Amino acid sequence: MDLMNTLNLAELLVDIDLSSVVRFFYINAILITITLNVFPPFARKLYIYGKNASDSKPTKAGAKDENKKTRTTTEPKSPLDVLLDVVGKLQVPHSWFMHFYAFSFAIQLFWLLQVISHGRVLQSVLDNPPGDRPPKNAVSEPQIVPGPDGSQSLETILLCIICMTMQSARRLWESVYIQKPGTSKMGILIYIAGITHYTMMGFATWCEGIETLRLNTNIPISHPSDLLKPPRINTLLAIPFFFLGSGLQHDAHVHLASLVKYSLPVHPLFSYTLSPHYLLECIIYGSFVVIGAPKGQWLNKSLLYVWIFVCVNLGFGANITRKWYEGKFGRKSVDDKWRMVPYVY
Repeated sequence: MDLMNTLNLAELLVDIDLSSVVRFFYINAILITITLNVFPPFARKLYIYGKNASDSKPTKAGAKDENKKTRTTTEPKSPLDVLLDVVGKLQVPHSWFMHFYAFSFAIQLFWLLQVISHGRVLQSVLDNPPGDRPPKNAVSEPQIVPGPDGSQSLETILLCIICMTMQSARRLWESVYIQKPGTSKMGILIYIAGITHYTMMGFATWCEGIETLRLNTNIPISHPSDLLKPPRINTLLAIPFFFLGSGLQHDAHVHLASLVKYSLPVHPLFSYTLSPHYLLECIIYGSFVVIGAPKGQWLNKSLLYVWIFVCVNLGFGANITRKWYEGKFGRKSVDDKWRMVPYVY
């Protein structure tokens, strides 16, 4: 019996809800991120990257603080330590971070074109998840069909994808033209995790609007004015946060790139927190949660899971950054600053 003839891929996928897949992925990503950071062996050998993994020499204040720490005697390595050492040595250049943004930009642009043109790849996805499908050729004239309550509208889907495309394009431009080239490394697992995250983010921007996309099989590309609708309250509230967060994050990245050998930041954004660019990233992703909300709802549940993952990931990163500053410049230099969120964390 020919297995390929008996198994139909579409039938295997017919009961899969794409939004549930996205949420399940990010729940696991959150748990893995917490595990990697709560247990010191994982955090020390798998989660360090960028300046935190560099071998830059501490200042006198930093060296003084290091000397105060109690020295421990070396002990034989456990099998887990040996394994982590092997995995930790699998590294790629930290400059490869730009691959994340180039990949994200390409993914978002791809889905944008698929939605507008009702491309074959999108159609194959829409044919698999459960739900009522409109009869073929039900819509003869190009028009936009409103989606059901609880589903993203077509305008919301496009706006969400466009905003993420803009975010990816800006970060790619900063990586190429602003960020200084360096010799630091990052673990191959972090690299793989980043590519995977942006792949799933490509689905997260529209997976809550599958029912709407099924209804709009004949979008009037020649009449883009039909897409212009009065903005929802969600959009009016969230879009300013997206652009403000993007602009301020750009300023923070420009300032960090202007520093000589990772000196202490002096930009006003760094007055209260050591990682304002992380905080602003959380604000940007938080705006996606509201911008991408389905009809009749204030939040997009799938993008909410993405936002929690980003906050958890960057929260741990901010803690590592603080430790790096303490080791480099001494604890007193950062005692009056918060890790990421002023007066909170």
